[in-house]
Amino acid sequence: MVIMNYKGGQLANRIYLFSHFIANSIEHRYHLYNPEFDEFTPFFETTSRNDFNGHLISTTIFKNHFADRAFSRLFRLWADITHKFFTRTPWYILYRIFKTNDKSGLNFNLNDAAFIGEAKNKKLIVEGWTFRDHPNLFKHCDSIRQIFTPVEKYRKEVADEMQKVRAAADVVIAVHIRRGDYIRYNGGHWFYTDEVYAAKMMQIQQQMKSKGKSCVFFISSNDAINPINFPASLKIFAARRHFITDLYCMASCDGIIGPPSTFSQWASFYGKVPLSFIFSKDDVIQLGEYKHVDNP
Repeated sequence: MVIMNYKGGQLANRIYLFSHFIANSIEHRYHLYNPEFDEFTPFFETTSRNDFNGHLISTTIFKNHFADRAFSRLFRLWADITHKFFTRTPWYILYRIFKTNDKSGLNFNLNDAAFIGEAKNKKLIVEGWTFRDHPNLFKHCDSIRQIFTPVEKYRKEVADEMQKVRAAADVVIAVHIRRGDYIRYNGGHWFYTDEVYAAKMMQIQQQMKSKGKSCVFFISSNDAINPINFPASLKIFAARRHFITDLYCMASCDGIIGPPSTFSQWASFYGKVPLSFIFSKDDVIQLGEYKHVDNP
């Protein structure tokens, strides 16, 4: 059994990490328990029912949300206090805490033979961000997409929103304008002004025009967007929406641009949408075909 004991980042980070473990659990048939996805479980069909289509995966132990949260917190405290006494030897009996060194920048391959052996036969508590299983994530990508399909309420919001957007042009390009924590993250390198985003949008509009197609831009942001900051020649759809609606609208577009982020990366993966990261304000954006993006 593998128990995820790491609550790092926001929605997309949490989905991304969970997905790697889900794919690994499906492939190797071990029990996976992730209580740290709790606040996001109501948003998806599978997690809201805690029914993973026969796979050995769960986000809860009890039927009661508060009981699960209390258990998770007590479990984490108990594990942190006692692991020094129970997990220092290779013959540990109760459990082992398995951590990645996130600051090293190195991924841990979940297909490691020793890890799989212990996951199947013992209890592992995993903590950290850099656990990865790219081959099985791609192998089981359809199952992963099904698991993280939004509940009907948000599917309807996405369908209604995209019906309006698609009526406005031939091509819909999602623009992820990431603000908030990006003013500090990576030294603020990817905290771009509206002028930078507008310049990239103009590049894409020109590319579409050369192909005889019109385009419209669906803007997703964790900040209020002022349309007056964008040239009048750009058709934009900017509004405050629920983050699930924003994310899955992006997954329904024809292309996505934005700074490196698991938010736009998940939208690209889920909808099989071409994604072009803006690594620098001087980048010239070229949208190609959809391809799997391995790392956030």
